[in-house]
Amino acid sequence: MNENPTVKSRAVFFIGGYDPKSPEAFYDRLDKEAGRYEVLRDVEVDGGATKANKATTKRVFETNHDNTIVKTEFNFVSLDDIVLKDFDQTFLIRLWRYLKTFTDYIVSGTGFAFIKHAWRFSLYFFYPFIMLLIGTLVSISLAGMIWNSGVSLSWLMAPVIFLATFSAFIQMVAKRYFVLHLMDLWSFSRDFIYRSRTDIDDKLQSVGAAISHAANSGKHDEIVLVGHSTGGALILDATYRATLSLKPEATPISLLTVGSTALKIGLHPKASWFREQIQTLNDEPLVNWFEYQCRTDLINFFRTQPSHLMGFTDATKPVVRDIRIKQMIDEKTYKRIKRNFFRVHYQFVFGNTKPYHYDFPDICFGPTVLNNRQAPKPSASKTN
Repeated sequence: MNENPTVKSRAVFFIGGYDPKSPEAFYDRLDKEAGRYEVLRDVEVDGGATKANKATTKRVFETNHDNTIVKTEFNFVSLDDIVLKDFDQTFLIRLWRYLKTFTDYIVSGTGFAFIKHAWRFSLYFFYPFIMLLIGTLVSISLAGMIWNSGVSLSWLMAPVIFLATFSAFIQMVAKRYFVLHLMDLWSFSRDFIYRSRTDIDDKLQSVGAAISHAANSGKHDEIVLVGHSTGGALILDATYRATLSLKPEATPISLLTVGSTALKIGLHPKASWFREQIQTLNDEPLVNWFEYQCRTDLINFFRTQPSHLMGFTDATKPVVRDIRIKQMIDEKTYKRIKRNFFRVHYQFVFGNTKPYHYDFPDICFGPTVLNNRQAPKPSASKTN
């Protein structure tokens, strides 16, 4: 048995965050990051045409590593249709859905669990509510000034001032600073917990079938499933569905969650079905699961062991590893992005400018099996 196998054919399935990212925009970005990889590793990456399938948009890449060709069948799972449909709802519907979601997370205790286990992530959770609260208080204050001014028809003018001020806040602040986007993201997360979205359920069922087909085909040396951000939860669901039809001789699956927010699902009391899926993945010998976390990124559960926090204290999956973005990219770039928490969050799926043990394009296009990648020892993760 070859203890250091070289990948010649790999299938990658990628689910990203809750973003309106079209396949065209995604592959344009991947080409850019592959260009960084070419410079850093002195390799050549050539991508073919994209092909839309039922579950994914597929593109085949060939990477030349010193005359050794690595073929990567890259499958991108677009959430573009789902996200844009949510964005198209009227503001009042979006607001109602979000307030219902925020109340649910607070009453269930899940929001306080965020504070306990990952206080940085809790800032991400509370941010839309705090911004809405500020906008509401400012609008009420201005309306109150008119109400108490004693001017004629102040009783009529005050509500108009409130609505005008709050509307201006939404247009000038909420849209610009991702408040509406994050409101919809949290509403989507609650829908996923309660399994009330047939659109995402149908999509993940198709993705699971595509994954099992690739693993059962015997065509690939490695199957890599990547979930970033909200995709960290969605890829776990899709992987579970894939395991239901895996053959004993199927190619083992390497599951990779990066910058994952899966615990926003797994910590909720109503997500028992999701925790059952995690138990299945922990018990499945054909699935190897790795999670990379980062202190600099507030949109992940840094130094936690997800399975342990979901109640499986004896679980050995995932293997948790830390990354330091400062060691992945040059100093000039790091200084430019370090206070942009969205940009930092996306470094998990961008190319490096410095050699480092975690390198997303190398995981996708390089000859090294994910299982064999050298990395520091797993971090001391929280388990309770």
